[in-house]
Amino acid sequence: MTATKAGARRAAGAAIALVLALGVVGPAGAGKRPPPPTGDKTPPTTPTNLHATSVGQTSVTLAWNPSTDNSGSVTYVVYKDGQGFTVPQGQTTYTIDWLSPGRTYSFNVRASDKALNQSAPSNTVTVTTVRDTTPPTAPVLAGIVRGPSQVRLEWTRSTDDVTWWTLGYRVFVNGAPAAAHVNWLGERIVVLRHLTPATTYTFAVEANDFNGNTTMSNTVTLTTEASSDVTPPSAPTNARIVGSNGCPEFFVGWTQATDDTDPQSSIEYEIYVNGVLSPLAVSAGVDQDFVYATASGANTFTVKAVDQTGNTSEASNGVTEVC
Repeated sequence: MTATKAGARRAAGAAIALVLALGVVGPAGAGKRPPPPTGDKTPPTTPTNLHATSVGQTSVTLAWNPSTDNSGSVTYVVYKDGQGFTVPQGQTTYTIDWLSPGRTYSFNVRASDKALNQSAPSNTVTVTTVRDTTPPTAPVLAGIVRGPSQVRLEWTRSTDDVTWWTLGYRVFVNGAPAAAHVNWLGERIVVLRHLTPATTYTFAVEANDFNGNTTMSNTVTLTTEASSDVTPPSAPTNARIVGSNGCPEFFVGWTQATDDTDPQSSIEYEIYVNGVLSPLAVSAGVDQDFVYATASGANTFTVKAVDQTGNTSEASNGVTEVC
């Protein structure tokens, strides 16, 4: 190999070694420092002059003066009592729905840019929605007598200008709310139990929209049948737990009672939880029924039998389950 060719090979090898060294150690190895990271750290300006432009029963429309940002792009979030609602890009007005009539809410708004820098909150605006003063339509009540101690009432559905979901209903007996022995068979069907035989009652139903407005139905007057039966059924026996879905849901079973007047199929059974009658509907002619435990800890269930005249037996033995 000639000296000229050997020198060329050495020069080429040195160049390759330099390139490899730079690739391994990088710019720092070549005496250069990496550039500092760059990014937007500046938040948008704070939105100002937040105010309500429209207030209704269930909605509020807000507007504000826009923010500015060095990126030229701003997104807003409106906060209602701390709950955020993202505003469509570019808008400086927003309507919040699903509010309750006559309630006070607090609002503010923040701006953010593409780098997620967030401004300080705007001024806070407190708004009270318009109160609902319109009552529901009046239900139309009808009823029938179901023997010496019971009546069945049914009424039409009321409607309301604000409340679109189920309204509340309350049954009145002789002008007073029915507080006990109300068997709800549906949203608008009840059986009232333990009435006095051969007695005239006046019934009505109140519709409630949950905004403080109520409407009373027509009144219905019914007279229960007469009865000379004064003997209660025998007490149910062998009360026990026959099933459970886990606390607090239980199925209580018993041996059915007998009565001197009514067949077993007509005898109703009341379940008591820690001495208090369960609010669930009462069934007749059964030997088990569903009930909820009501206490954390021990719950004692007893059963009483009731005949068609309203005569009530002694309580069964108690059965206790712990929740």
